[in-house]
Amino acid sequence: MNEKEVKRLKRIKASTEVNEQFIEQHKRTSHERHQRSRAQVKSEIYENKNIDYRKHMSP
Repeated sequence: MNEKEVKRLKRIKASTEVNEQFIEQHKRTSHERHQRSRAQVKSEIYENKNIDYRKHMSP
């Protein structure tokens, strides 16, 4: 392979890794948002307390 092809493959690999990280982050934030929403609904239905959102978020 020539030098251009090697650079192109490195860029493709790097962009693939970035895309995978973005997808993973999106899934995690979506899950956290869903958990906060469920806590909000429970709070509104069962009781009227302050909600601790931090317990639903990953460190």
